[in-house]
Amino acid sequence: MKNKFIAAIVAAACLIPSGVAYASYQRTQNAPVDVNNAVSISIDDVNGKNFTLVKEREGDAADRLIEYFLTVRNRAQALSALPDSLTEEQFFKVKIAAPIKDVTYEYYFSTDPTTCYFVAPDGTAYKMNEEDAEAFITTEYAESLYHEAAMPTLTLSRTVDVTPDEASWLYKNYTGDYVEADVSEMVYPNIETYDIEGGLDISFDLDPDFCSVKISDTSGGVLFDGQLDSISEFSLTSTRTVYVEVTAKWYQDAVRSFYGTLTYDFSSTVTAPAEFYLGMTEVQAGRFTAITAMNVPKAENVSFSSNLPGSPSPVFYQENENAAVALLPIGLDTPDGVYELTFEYGATTAHVPLTVINYGFAPVSYNVYDSVVQATRNSAALTQFEAASAEIMAQGSATRYFTGYFLEGVEGTIKMGFGREVYLNNSAEPVYRNNGVDYATDADEPVAACNKGQVVYVGTLDYAGNIIVIEHGYGLKTWYYNLGTIAVSVGDMVERGQYLGTAGMSGFIGFNGVHIAMSVGSSFVCPYDTWADSEIAGKVIIARIDE
Repeated sequence: MKNKFIAAIVAAACLIPSGVAYASYQRTQNAPVDVNNAVSISIDDVNGKNFTLVKEREGDAADRLIEYFLTVRNRAQALSALPDSLTEEQFFKVKIAAPIKDVTYEYYFSTDPTTCYFVAPDGTAYKMNEEDAEAFITTEYAESLYHEAAMPTLTLSRTVDVTPDEASWLYKNYTGDYVEADVSEMVYPNIETYDIEGGLDISFDLDPDFCSVKISDTSGGVLFDGQLDSISEFSLTSTRTVYVEVTAKWYQDAVRSFYGTLTYDFSSTVTAPAEFYLGMTEVQAGRFTAITAMNVPKAENVSFSSNLPGSPSPVFYQENENAAVALLPIGLDTPDGVYELTFEYGATTAHVPLTVINYGFAPVSYNVYDSVVQATRNSAALTQFEAASAEIMAQGSATRYFTGYFLEGVEGTIKMGFGREVYLNNSAEPVYRNNGVDYATDADEPVAACNKGQVVYVGTLDYAGNIIVIEHGYGLKTWYYNLGTIAVSVGDMVERGQYLGTAGMSGFIGFNGVHIAMSVGSSFVCPYDTWADSEIAGKVIIARIDE
């Protein structure tokens, strides 16, 4: 019994230091962070720039800043909440750290000291005393409040921002005095290299009062030495590396709230200005033309716009290391006229005219057994076909397989040409518009590939019947409907004239034959210009490459 009592006393004694330590920890945690125990302060401004100061002795910069933020609350006016106008505004995050814990404030400063607020760690909102607010917004920590403190940006070819090698920039703060901006993180005193496409275009988002530019080649030869507003006189005819020196100045005057000087020294590998050409500058509605983009090593960076109806968006594919090609379909209902095609690539903007001629398409009557129409041209069949077509058209090959002229694909009689409005079974109004060419043939007539390509679809659809689709490259496809038999599979590479299968009567058709269509991107187009006997083209004309 005595031993048990002694053991209990010893156990209790062992717990005493732990209890004392816990009580001390609790007191420390509950103690406020004040000027005596704070050791550092961190400020994140509204641009995300961080200032961190560590207190090393009383009276140093960190100590004074800590004391400022911890005592400013005493003269502030408590509010029920921040003004509604500040709920979406950015704020300064101020964190003051003590050895055990830290506290964080949200400060909503502005360049007007009468409208500055903060939120304390306990969530209480305050309106700052005017003198206290003014004391901060005139310091270097408040630079992000002044838009004039942000240096102008030099941009090459509208895409690449250049870092200055040297900078001197001053702005007016709340007092009206000029203050030197902190440019330490904005300069890089080394020769940087930039890859620029479409010509060397130098511009500032804020026009300088004076700007000199000197451009030299790799051997030191001067290619241009003059003012920025004369640089349009300088151009490169081939891709090359140049060295560029720029000095830009914004002068002090009575109106401005900033002035300064920025200097740049960099090298740049520059492609020559992009050039754009049309394979056919005059195109009939419903047909298409090829676009060649020269001095374009990155096809995906070409931007296109036009005033053509329907706003077509051609996809550019890389033809070789220096050129890209796109195929542009022209809508069936595009009115006669001259349209402007606009291309942008790097520093290049080109406007190219395209003439469209619309001769119209005569209507045609077409009779098909009602049972065939009901089975193959009902709502479900058309929906199925449209879904399959959209999926097929969404893909295009970056490899050009086609060369020269296209075959018609079958020996037969043309029963109905491309673009015709079709009056079906004596309908009062046209029912649809023909998206290809319909041929009547003998039974089991061979069907051939119109040009070299890859088979991307083989199947049976209620509307199209047995169908093959061949990708010829750059989104150009030929479609073969109503086949009797199919002799190829998806993935097969086929040559021009290669046997694909036979004509037939599958799907929506009123005679033995085949429907052969051509598409570019998401549009069906007229194939006539690609046929060997075409007086206009006889192939897909790709300017500056196939010529």
